[in-house]
Amino acid sequence: MNRHPFFIAVVLVAGAASAAHAGGRESWLRASGYGLMFHYECFKNHSARNYNEAIDSFDVELFADAVASTKAGHVIFVIGQHWGRYCAPNSAYERLLGVENGEWTSRRDLIMEIAEALNERGIRLILYMTARAPMRHYRVIKAMGDALPTINGKPAGPKVDTMSHPRKLKGFRRSENQPPTPVFLKNWGDVCGEWSRRYGELVSGWWFDGYKMEMKDSYEALRKEKYNIDTWLAAVRSGNPAAELAFNAGAHPILSLCNRGKLCPHQTFTAGEQHDFKFKTKRLTPENFPAPEDVVWHLLLPVSDGWGAGTKPRFDVALLRERIDEINAQGGAVTLDTPISADGRIPPAVLTTLRKLGQHHRELRDGKLNAR
Repeated sequence: MNRHPFFIAVVLVAGAASAAHAGGRESWLRASGYGLMFHYECFKNHSARNYNEAIDSFDVELFADAVASTKAGHVIFVIGQHWGRYCAPNSAYERLLGVENGEWTSRRDLIMEIAEALNERGIRLILYMTARAPMRHYRVIKAMGDALPTINGKPAGPKVDTMSHPRKLKGFRRSENQPPTPVFLKNWGDVCGEWSRRYGELVSGWWFDGYKMEMKDSYEALRKEKYNIDTWLAAVRSGNPAAELAFNAGAHPILSLCNRGKLCPHQTFTAGEQHDFKFKTKRLTPENFPAPEDVVWHLLLPVSDGWGAGTKPRFDVALLRERIDEINAQGGAVTLDTPISADGRIPPAVLTTLRKLGQHHRELRDGKLNAR
């Protein structure tokens, strides 16, 4: 196949990048200190028309200026989640679904515009993407060639809710709770790879959700196949071989902070999904919940009511300063998930708190620089 040598070359480059991480190359993320995440999914229940209208309303310059005013060093932006729609065009995804651009992928390339605007302001961009096919649509799971939902090991069929749970439907297993297929990994490599090559070094990392233990456990067996987790991630890094990679399997520190080992051999920073700055009675810090030596310790939690939700901060500035300073001092980074509207606006009360936090971090950084 004509593309096969390309994949071999990219695998080698990606492997070299991983080796560089393992060899102790300093990660920009560790120096970033803190950043913001945006669950931009305002269009999840919209029609194709309304979904594009929502994305077209996004004011990129206003958004980028607001982020810059918080002194955040990086942004994690959700390109799309399990609803199956994305805020950027992707011909590979459109081809696999058999649809035109504008139905499941936006006509506007919002990601490119955001990436360029953040880059002009010296802010790094990480893309949020799912490790598996969008789970809320049987049609999409099938089109991507991923494992279909099952009941007692048999295909559940399109009439069964793909988001069912074994507690409510005995014997049910979601797509993501089964090993991925080589066909899916080839297709997902095509989808992710198209974006990666388009954005190049404007994207500094990828944060993959839904990388469950079933995916981790299937890694070695899949390596016997032509298309596997390695080839998928080679495609992910085809536009930027040095891109940082995180994989998320859940909110427990064992999984999100990898304090019992990596979820994937290519992992360079922890997903860090948590809901507070502590787990039970223990503070979430690199010292209390250490990550593997060659993985950047990273914590991710909502600054408001929940993932992408709320209008007011649930932490005061003093607490944010204290906890983030402690984590930074131990070599870790923090990302605060921040609510955002369809047109790209951060709620005023949340933005005010983040600006005060940013002023503190700027003063702290300037103080360190002056001390040198």
